[in-house]
Amino acid sequence: MSSEMISLYEGVLLLAGLVGVYIRMNNEVSKLKNRVYTLEQSKNEVTDMLKELSEDIQEIKLLLARKQIDS
Repeated sequence: MSSEMISLYEGVLLLAGLVGVYIRMNNEVSKLKNRVYTLEQSKNEVTDMLKELSEDIQEIKLLLARKQIDS
């Protein structure tokens, strides 16, 4: 009887430990997913700004070329 109680006690502790590890890992995965999402959003914002900057530079080049033609 005593050995069965110890085994049951150990089993409960093991199960509690496994649940704790699962919860911790799940939280870590959630944090990492949020970080990845934030980085992807930031990357998209930077890409959009670079596209806009490139378009503006092209417009400036055209204006400079027109100014040289008119001179």
